[in-house]
Amino acid sequence: MLEHLKTLVAAETARTGRRRTIHLTDDTLRDGQQCLWATRMRTEHMLPIAERMDRAGFLSLQAIALVQFDASVLFLNQNPFERIRLLAGRITRTPMRAAIRSNLMRGFFPVADDVTELFVERQIANGVREIGLFDALMCNDNLASSIAAAHRLGAAVTLLLGYNIAPGYDDALYAAKAREAVERFGVQTVALADAAGILTLERVRTLVPAIKQAIGDRARLEFNTHCLTGLGPLLAIEAAVHGADTILTAVDPLANGNSLPASQMIARNLREIGFDVRVDDGVLDEVGAYFSALAEREGQPVGVPAEYEPSHYVTQYAGGAMSNLESQLKLAGLSDKLPAVLEEIGRVRVELGSPIMVTPYPAIVSAQAVMNVLNVERYKVVPDEVKKYVCGYFGDLPLPVDANVKDRIIANGSRDVALEPPMIEPVLPGLRQRYGNLGDDELLLRYMYGDEKVDALKPTPVDDSYSLHHPVVDLAAGLAARARKAQVQVAGDGFSMNAG
Repeated sequence: MLEHLKTLVAAETARTGRRRTIHLTDDTLRDGQQCLWATRMRTEHMLPIAERMDRAGFLSLQAIALVQFDASVLFLNQNPFERIRLLAGRITRTPMRAAIRSNLMRGFFPVADDVTELFVERQIANGVREIGLFDALMCNDNLASSIAAAHRLGAAVTLLLGYNIAPGYDDALYAAKAREAVERFGVQTVALADAAGILTLERVRTLVPAIKQAIGDRARLEFNTHCLTGLGPLLAIEAAVHGADTILTAVDPLANGNSLPASQMIARNLREIGFDVRVDDGVLDEVGAYFSALAEREGQPVGVPAEYEPSHYVTQYAGGAMSNLESQLKLAGLSDKLPAVLEEIGRVRVELGSPIMVTPYPAIVSAQAVMNVLNVERYKVVPDEVKKYVCGYFGDLPLPVDANVKDRIIANGSRDVALEPPMIEPVLPGLRQRYGNLGDDELLLRYMYGDEKVDALKPTPVDDSYSLHHPVVDLAAGLAARARKAQVQVAGDGFSMNAG
């Protein structure tokens, strides 16, 4: 296979008279930790390594999305806007990207254009230089106001097209959507986003050229896949050969498994087959060593190459969502139900019209699947988001919901969810009246998460004092460095240390 790819690249180089450069966009701080750590990486974990990542040679660095906003506020008691500001102070060479999921905020409920535009504005004001946007129904009307706001404020825009295995999702559809992204919205990058890692080599060989032909040189083509089936690295290399300009990667050890292909390996292999890749391998190794030590310090997993797993082609469950599903079932004492839930996810997804399994649909489909597994009668208990979905709250559905399932969802769903979506009214006038002269960052956080959660946020330590060593090791080192010695005893369960 490698020799065949070398032959294809050599032929392209001979035809054009130049070696093509493949860029890497880094997603370690955003999707890498989301896929492997259930989005529990703290801001102070990121700051000590941010400057080294900035010097690695990435084309851009994706640092935050709404999932990270949710985790920061709800679980880590940290301000996500502060995270952007602190990272932007250290990442000065590489454009930092934020990802936005359509016109949805916390709770996966569509909101008015005025609040989504303010959300775009405040991320750019805090240091983001690129905005990545996607709509899981590929309803680009939902993105129009955010794209316009990003361009108005001088940010580059990436529009993501989520990959799906379902009737009608053929090469022609993706080419048409990519062409619309360039001609209607003037985006700088079109990304083919395979969040579940379910592309095949055969499909890459037709789909990537179709999209590239549709956009030509008017925009960059980025390729995004995950490693759940074990094929992620092969898919990424094949995509580069067939026209992708940029590959989304994560730095090993936050690559592989549920995560993305590893930056280090992709760079080496792309060079081997004849491409230029302008990343600094030595810096990547330093970054990888830091995250290895961080994972050990925090008791978090590292990515392990996955075995080939055909079941993912049925569930089409995204890597970042998988780690969160596993974490939530564990917290609820239901870890033993994971195989049954995954099997049910495959059924529910098809019954709901085979939505693309990127945010918010992994959460919506899995919530219904869990309810179906825990109850004797399927669809006896229906989450509000599932009823809203089938009633069109999120936009027009590309494929119809199974008629019998839709009837059960409507019959068993909350009566508080109207069958017709309500008009979406502007939000900001009421918020500004309620909160007076409150700054826009805090205004948005209080709107999204409530006053109690925002009041509980703690400032991030900014002196880079976070240590990868065990606290006892740091204590011993500090005592050893003191000019005046003291007698110190530290004791715990089965542990005692004397120093002096």
